[in-house]
Amino acid sequence: MWKGALVILILAVFLMWLQYPRKVSQQEYDSHIKDKVVLLCGASSGIGEQLAYKLGKQGAQLLLVARTQSKLDKVKEGAIKAGAKRVETLSFDFSNVESSGDVVGKAVDLFGKIDYLVLNHAAMVSGYLINNDRHQDPKYILRMFRINALSFYEMTFKALPYLEASKGHIFATSSMAGETPASFSNIYTSTKHAVNGFFYSLQQELLARQSPVGVTVGALGFIVTEDLDAILGEDKSVFPSFAQGDVHDCATGMMDSLIIRPRTFTYPFIANKLQRFLWYINPYYHEMMNSSMPMETFDRLVSTMKEQSEIRGFQKGNF
Repeated sequence: MWKGALVILILAVFLMWLQYPRKVSQQEYDSHIKDKVVLLCGASSGIGEQLAYKLGKQGAQLLLVARTQSKLDKVKEGAIKAGAKRVETLSFDFSNVESSGDVVGKAVDLFGKIDYLVLNHAAMVSGYLINNDRHQDPKYILRMFRINALSFYEMTFKALPYLEASKGHIFATSSMAGETPASFSNIYTSTKHAVNGFFYSLQQELLARQSPVGVTVGALGFIVTEDLDAILGEDKSVFPSFAQGDVHDCATGMMDSLIIRPRTFTYPFIANKLQRFLWYINPYYHEMMNSSMPMETFDRLVSTMKEQSEIRGFQKGNF
């Protein structure tokens, strides 16, 4: 019995090593990022903000999209200082799915093409489902799906012809919640499953058609952004240090994915790979997860995230 388990463990470690992201050279940045047009959604803070600076440093041309114009103006200034060739901004509410395709049209009008589409916007949703009237409200659920999934679909539909012409790439930011659910994020988890289902299926269709367009799904875990650090404070210590991802490293990995074009970008790498491995092979995963963090700790985290995120407007889609 133990020999079989050891073989599985060794095989899993070997497969993880094979998938470990390689380093990207400056020559590759110059040929794949410099002067390229990147439509970056969810660019006003957090990972998207840092990605804008990383892309700017490599001389990309950027259309930064988010809801809050004042935040976009700040990021635009930083991206220009970093070295971006050109930066434009667009304030947009992604719950307006029907018009989200117009964002693609705006990018084409401004730059004449699109090389990379980065779908990084999301509404932050936390809280239990049972006995939670708000999270059971069909209008609220639909709004979360419109922002976190349906707008991704619509923009992809509109961008694909331009990406075909440029042999471009799509990066769709998802979450480990789209693979391994958590008890305190039912609606968010559901939207990320919808993202995964769509973009992994799209990968297969593009491969079958021998399309030059690539797709990377970002399986992101706990990333310590400035906003999340402020929301959780000392409570983030309930996550082990190896499971806490650095926002700058995450942004670099996302930029590198536009060049390397992996099917999945997993970060933090080791923690998320281990989580995925345990989810698929451990029949007691649910019990293990629930016993690893007491219910009162979950309750405190959910209460803190809900209170602080509403102050910052995340629950209302102000991202």
